[in-house]
Amino acid sequence: MLGRPALLCALVAMTGALVLFFLGARTDRRDLSEAASRALAVAAAFISLAVAALVSALFAHDFSLAYVVNYSSRSLAGPYTISALWGGMEGSLLFWTLLLTLFSTVAIRSVGSTRPVVVSWAGCVLAGISAFFLLLLIVPANPFTTMSEIPADGRGLNPLLQSPGMLIHPPLLYTGFVGFSIPFAWAMGALLSGQADSQWFASTRRWTLFAWSALSIGIVLGGAWAYTELGWGGYWAWDPVENASFMPWLTATAYLHSVVIQEKRQMLKVWNVALILATYVLAVFGTFLTRSGILSSIHTFTEGDTGVWFLPFLAAMLLAGLATIALRLDHLKSDNRLDALVSRESAFLANNVLFVAAAFTVLWGTVYPIVAEVVTGVRLSVGPAFFNAVFAPLGLAIVALTGIGPLMSWRRMSRGALGRLIRPPVIAGSAVTIGLAVAGVRSVGALLAFGFCTFTAVAIGGEFVRGSRVYRSRHRLGWAPALARTLLRNRRRYGGYVVHLGVVLIVIGFAGSAFKVERNAFLKPGESMKVGAYNLTYEGMRQARTSEKQINEATVVVGRGGSRIGVMHPQSNFHFAQRQPQSEVAIRTTPVEDLYVVVTQFDADGSAAIRSFVNPLTWWIWAGAAVMALGMGVLLSGGRGEVAPAAARNAVRERVVVAG
Repeated sequence: MLGRPALLCALVAMTGALVLFFLGARTDRRDLSEAASRALAVAAAFISLAVAALVSALFAHDFSLAYVVNYSSRSLAGPYTISALWGGMEGSLLFWTLLLTLFSTVAIRSVGSTRPVVVSWAGCVLAGISAFFLLLLIVPANPFTTMSEIPADGRGLNPLLQSPGMLIHPPLLYTGFVGFSIPFAWAMGALLSGQADSQWFASTRRWTLFAWSALSIGIVLGGAWAYTELGWGGYWAWDPVENASFMPWLTATAYLHSVVIQEKRQMLKVWNVALILATYVLAVFGTFLTRSGILSSIHTFTEGDTGVWFLPFLAAMLLAGLATIALRLDHLKSDNRLDALVSRESAFLANNVLFVAAAFTVLWGTVYPIVAEVVTGVRLSVGPAFFNAVFAPLGLAIVALTGIGPLMSWRRMSRGALGRLIRPPVIAGSAVTIGLAVAGVRSVGALLAFGFCTFTAVAIGGEFVRGSRVYRSRHRLGWAPALARTLLRNRRRYGGYVVHLGVVLIVIGFAGSAFKVERNAFLKPGESMKVGAYNLTYEGMRQARTSEKQINEATVVVGRGGSRIGVMHPQSNFHFAQRQPQSEVAIRTTPVEDLYVVVTQFDADGSAAIRSFVNPLTWWIWAGAAVMALGMGVLLSGGRGEVAPAAARNAVRERVVVAG
């Protein structure tokens, strides 16, 4: 079997790369750094060989390997055999290491000609991290452990993971987590080399956007998977592992905004290196939570003692990062000061504070059960009520700031100028809030959410209108061509606005949960139940059998207002290999609301226990994610060092003049 020897060869090559990068950084010798880069590529090739060996074993049903036995079976559908690669702890760590070495190799080679000392130190950091993960794969988490007795079949993949979303969701999360290692390594490389100016984040801007985009889409797909597979009627439960992906997203989002200040005004340098350090540490911390078993979650891998290895690595990385920042603190002094509270700089600073506060809230709620158990010996839990109560005000403040920030000019802005720009969004947001209150909406949180979302959407829309108006007047274009030119000529700015609009739509979808309706009933064939405005009639059960599972499908006729509007077919199936039941949800979705039906049990006489929900506005979450993805595509398609067109620069100058 080539897998384990390939990992051993990869560790040898990675150790050589680590030593060569270190010597190249210390002596400023380009030849040593180039040799290290080649050694890194060799390590990546060996890891690719190990991944190919494991995937081949999965498809060949080689049950001499414990991993193949634990996460596949002969009846497992072909596409899900691929997802078995990351369905277990050892395979997921192997996939993580593959991404890490491939990304590191590409990043080193793509920017290796600029600032070789920074690149050498960054390579040293990346090689050290990669060596740690290789050590994990060789010692406590070997995916090529063999069986003493070879079984005829495997246990199969967890039925919950046999979903199309699981073919995409984990790889995107891993891509996001691993992708942040590149800007983290460059930040540490810049500090260690004493060249901590703006060049380090400019060199890795695309990597940061790429990682953030992958993590964002991965989180949304995880919510969609939970919504369609788990059968509890929701998409986000503040589960510890959900939180583990959300925390680095929060700090990375703050970082993406904060670096704009360093680029434009040479400010917030300490903030930026601290945020990228926090982002990567939180990404690794999430990996620790997933693999330590110290918190209960359906997402966790609890086999073995791998989690114990992560603690010293996590502590060493955090302490080394903080020590490096402290050592180079003199290099991180701001070149400018905050000129006025009413300015874009102050908005970005407030943005940082809010996102960091949100990340700390999620972190504290996640680790509090561990702290409480260590102190008191009692295992406690922190439920959604805590997170919703604490996080919701911060989230609404961030939404409001998303609308205010673009309206402000750099350095300073007069209150009168800001008042003129902010008046239309305020009027629109207030009108929506008052209108909904008059219409009977009594949830204060929902009213605030709809009001702030309207405010922000109108504010961002105004930016597009003002930008398009320039091209309409200068080039006599229609609104659509002018809007397209506005978007494409300054992709970083307006692509970001598109992402913000997507976030607004997602928040609207979240607000709809305030009006959620749930109903449970045990029905015999022919009996009905009412949920919201819908009438559900259970007509009976159909059974079928495949090599993988026993299918038990209910037929539920949906009526509304006395009319039949459709038929839904929720299932409660039994998977043979895992000897595990699983529900298949039926969802009828519209932009107004989702009708969500789950059958949790069938009786011998054909009766069924049916759980149903009406989830208002959930469609807007997925629509918002699509808009965010569009904005991410615009951002990633922008050229390096893209500069705003003259019209946009003039508009900024005019604002500064007005502000003065």
